[in-house]
Order: sequence, then structure tokens, then C-alpha cells
Amino acid sequence: MPSRLDKKVVIISGAAMGQGEAHARLLAEAGASVVLGDIDTARGQKVADEIILAGGSAHFAKLDVSSAADWENIVAEAIRVFGKVTGLVNNAGITSAGSVLDCSDETWHRVISVNQTGVFYGMKTVAPAIIDAGGGAIVNTSSTLGFFASPAAYAYQATKGAVRTMTKSAALSLGVQGVRVNSVFPGLVDTPFIDHHRNNSALDNSISRTPLGRIAQPQEISQAVLFLLSDDASYVNGAEIVVDGGMTSGSLGSLTPAGAKEAE
Repeated sequence: MPSRLDKKVVIISGAAMGQGEAHARLLAEAGASVVLGDIDTARGQKVADEIILAGGSAHFAKLDVSSAADWENIVAEAIRVFGKVTGLVNNAGITSAGSVLDCSDETWHRVISVNQTGVFYGMKTVAPAIIDAGGGAIVNTSSTLGFFASPAAYAYQATKGAVRTMTKSAALSLGVQGVRVNSVFPGLVDTPFIDHHRNNSALDNSISRTPLGRIAQPQEISQAVLFLLSDDASYVNGAEIVVDGGMTSGSLGSLTPAGAKEAE
């Protein structure tokens, strides 16, 4: 039986660690050729090498998602190495702290450039290649804070709310050209971001409000991404998949980020 992502070629941003790394490993296991993009070239290349050693198909290319030129380059690299592009996972992101009064201009523009402009560049640059390949899928990463407000993390939640509506708009314009566009909304995930909050009362409070009573493992988010990229989701377009253990089914126990830090 063929693997679920056989003959798929997927670009993943922020793939050097955390959720992006988990996505790359799982998608490769499912048969996809994965193109890992990240600003951390050493770590990104290491992950790509490990995927290849495990029998997968992978390639690394430096990617600053706020750079249109880097996006053009990674698409060209994907086509050079694998001949086409059929999918994109817009995963890279950074967090922020501070309310509307506390958010600095520098933090605001930096978070917007990565979390929102990076998604825009990704879709704008990769979608034409997917169309040329005969169609495929894009998965954008939002957050539970794309649904609900928090007094802190003002810039972060602004971008994640934007990604939600950007995804729906792109689904309308790209769906007719054979490109499905959907979004995932992770809750608390066991990535390096959480390391700043272990043994923290805010984190403990958020976990206590999660019906499943624990933090997600990155691979649990990756399973939703895999589904959306696969032909199993051939009629899923403009959808939102929430992977939060049920946290947003009731009152949201928000995790307040400790500071603007790369969370790829």
C-alpha cells in the first residue's frame, strides 16, 4: 500500500526545531519529499540529514520567512532537487509579550514580519509552483489565540487572528486553481517555547483547564497537518482544525509568553 504522501513535495518553514521539525519528520515518514526552511542553518541541515539517514527524502535551504528573496530561493531549490512543489506548511513563528500599551514598536514590527508577512510571502510564492504541479495544499499555523483574546501577547495574537482570515481568503482564491488552503490551531505544545514556562503557575493553570489534562506532543499537531496535506482531505478547503485537547471548548486558560523569542 502506498504511503499517504507518496509523490508529494512539501516546503516547511521553521523546520529546524519544535513543531516544524516534527512536521518534517512525520511527513517524510509518510512518503513526502520535504524541503526544510529555517534561519538556523546548522540545526536545519542536521534534521534534514537525519531524515535522509532514516530513509526519507529531504533537503534543507536557508529561509528567513520575512524575506521575499529567501522564499523565491527555497521554491527554486525545491524544484531543482525534487522537480516540483505540491505543498506548503507555514509553520515558522515567534512569540511576544506585552499588552497594547506595553508592546514596543520593534516587537510589533518583528512579530508581524515573521508571523503574518511570512505567511503572506509563503502563500504568494509557493502557490504558483503548486498550481504548476497540478494542485496541492497549503497549511497555515494559527493558534488558539487566533480565536480568543488575552491581555498579554498583543502582537502575537494579532498575527494569529490575521492568519485565520488570510487562510480563508486564500482558500477562496486558490481553491478554484486546485490549491486547498487550511489552518491548524494548536493549543499548548511541548516545544522549546514551553521551556520558559515549566513549573509556572500560568502554565499549570492552562493545563488544568484542558480537558485532556496535559500538553500536546508536537507529533499530535503534525498528524493534523499530514491529514490536510494528504488526498484524504481532498474536499477540505478553508477549514480550521483545532488541536488543543479541548481547551477552547470552555473558557480559555491562556498562556502568557515570557518574551519575544524565536519559536520555530
